Amino acid sequence: MPYIAGAAAVAGAGVAAYSSDQQGKSQEALNKYNATLAGQEAATRERDARIQANVQREQNARLMARQRAMLAKSGVVGTTGTPLLVQADQAVQGEMAAMDVERTGNIEAGRYRQQAVLDRMQGKSARRAGLLGAGSSLLGGISQAAGVGASYRLNSSGG
Repeated sequence: MPYIAGAAAVAGAGVAAYSSDQQGKSQEALNKYNATLAGQEAATRERDARIQANVQREQNARLMARQRAMLAKSGVVGTTGTPLLVQADQAVQGEMAAMDVERTGNIEAGRYRQQAVLDRMQGKSARRAGLLGAGSSLLGGISQAAGVGASYRLNSSGG
C-alpha cells in the first residue's frame, strides 16, 4: 500500500509539474504574440504619422499657392515686404503643424514599442515561473513520496 501512495504522490507531482510548465509556455507564447502585435501597431502609427504629415504639408502648399494667386490677382507683389513675410510665416506654421503630427505619431509608436518590450519581459518571466513551479511540484511530490516511505518503515518496524 505505501508503494501505491508513494507512486501516486510522484505521479501527482509529475502532473502538477507538467501543468505548471505548460502554463508558463502558454503565457510566454501569448506575451510574444502580444509583443508582435504591439510592434506592428508601432510601425502602423509611424507610417500613419508620416502620411498625415505629408497631407498637412500638401494642404499648406495649396493654401500658400492660393494666397500667392490672390496677391497676384490683386496686383500686390508677393516677393517683397509684408506679403513675403506673411508667406514665410505661413510656411513655418505649416511645417510646424506637419512636424507636430509626426511627433505625436512617433510618441504613440514609442509607447507601443515599450509595450512590446514589456510583453516580452513578462513572457520570459512567466516561462521562468512555470519552470520554477514545475521544479517545486516535483520536489514536493518526491518529498511526499519519501515521507510515505519513511512512515511505512517506521510503522512496519514497530516503532
